[in-house]
Parts: sequence; structure tokens; C-alpha cells
Amino acid sequence: MEYGYPMRTFLIAALCLNLSILPVYAGQLDNLEREATKSSSKSKKKSSQNSSSNNSSGKTSFGDDIKSEIAAGIAEIIVEASVKIVGFSAMAIVAGGAFSNERYAKTLPEPIDNNNPESEDSSEVRNENFLKELFRANGDPMLPMLRISSHWLYSNSDINAQLNRIELGYSFLGMSYSQNSLSEDGDKLTLANTLIHYRMSFHNNFSWDFAYGRGKMNGNQEHDGSVFAMPMRLRFKPNWHFEYYPVWSSYKGGSLSEHQFSFNYHYKYIGATLGYKTWSAGTASVDGLFTGLYLSF
Repeated sequence: MEYGYPMRTFLIAALCLNLSILPVYAGQLDNLEREATKSSSKSKKKSSQNSSSNNSSGKTSFGDDIKSEIAAGIAEIIVEASVKIVGFSAMAIVAGGAFSNERYAKTLPEPIDNNNPESEDSSEVRNENFLKELFRANGDPMLPMLRISSHWLYSNSDINAQLNRIELGYSFLGMSYSQNSLSEDGDKLTLANTLIHYRMSFHNNFSWDFAYGRGKMNGNQEHDGSVFAMPMRLRFKPNWHFEYYPVWSSYKGGSLSEHQFSFNYHYKYIGATLGYKTWSAGTASVDGLFTGLYLSF
């Protein structure tokens, strides 16, 4: 059947219009968005197919596999330990919140009167009690009243990201807003989370939050979902602390996990950060090193 010139023009225009409105998934950010919004049953089926295909074609990168396994192993150990701690006693969670409240009650520990020591207390006992006393110094990044951070991530996959976060809190309650803006050859993917935090302290040098809220993913399409996070901070030197910030998001039955590890140097109210972050969903993942600055009050 032959079509006249007007009919052929109409058919070509209609085809172009249909193609233009279909989402196009090309790069790693597109793959991450697609996998994060796909139901778990479909993801598992696709994962097994891709694994078989990659094994037969030999296209997987050994270096990427090693990095993914190391990050997944560390994250699994920390998460399993966290789950065991939670399961050990609900009272520990309540006590952790009470300790955070107690820390906010004092900015310095009670001074020790060495001129009039109690007769029954030795110096070792007094020093031990001094170290165990809960307090929060001004600007302490472990349990911030206000913390503003801005980080830049660089990936070996031609992906760059801007990581911004603001936290507000007092005592055992807090809230945070984070925005991760990823870019790849003109393509962009934005992940934003708004969370309410229950903040626990088990020592002056360790804090652990349970956080829950809503997340938004904006790429080829816009998606809303629920988010759960468990940020932890451990101070191992007066000016140095380690942070692990895992986040799990659910979009349309799919899931996206984020794992962020960082070492932070803090001086008075300002700090510098160096770390590693990964996003993964199904068979897609994006990772890279990041660095930046933060303010803590």
C-alpha cells in the first residue's frame, strides 16, 4: 500500500512525537533511577539475567567488584551489629535519648575540687568519673544543634555530585534535609530527603540516630517515597571523628540504598571531611570519593 506525501509526513511526525515522550534510559544515572523504581521481584529477575550475561561475556570490572564487595561487607557488619544492639534491649534506646538530653544540660563537666577531695575517693576514681560524666561542648559535631555541610563527590564513571545537608536538633529530637545532585554528561538526578531524628548518646564520643521521613527522586520522572536512616558518629581523637550514614529509600515498590563513610577533622565550629559514598539499586550502582566542609554549632 502506498501513501501520498501528506500521509507519509503525518506518520513520520506522529512517530517522532511518540518517541519524544518516552523516557530514555542511557547512562548510569538513568539505570539507577530505573532500578530504584522497579519492584523487587522484577529486580531480582533482571539481576539474575544480567549476572548470567556478564559472566558469559566477561565484561564485569574486577576493580568495581572489589570496591562493591568491601563497601557491602563493611555496611553489612555495621548494620548487623546495629540490629543486634536494638534487639538486645529497648531500654537502651530510651536510655540513649535520655543521655542526649543530659548532655544538652551541661556544656562542661563538673569541676573537680582537688583541694578538698573526698576522703573515700582516690584520684583514679575521680578521673574516671570525670571522663564518664555526660556533657556537650559548644560546637560538638557528635550531637549538633545546627550542622550545615557541603561536599563534592567525584566518580571514575564521569559522574559528579553535590552533597548538601542541614541538620537541626536539641536534646534527643532533630530533623534534617539533604539534597544530592548527581550529573552525568548533561543528565541529572536529584535525591532529596526530609527526616525526623531520634538522637541517642551512649557516651560523649558516640551518637546514633534513628531517622524516618520522606524522599523525592527527580530524574527522567519525579518519584516520592519513604526513607529510613541510621547515622552514627564515633569520636576517636579530640578533633577527629568517623561517620557512617546509611539510608534506605523505597520508591514504587523498588528500593535505593546509600552508604556513606567519612573521616572528619573538627576545630571549634568548622570541619573538613574526606569520605566514600555509594548509591545502589538492583544491578545499578554509583560510587565515588567526596570531600568538603561543614559548620557545627
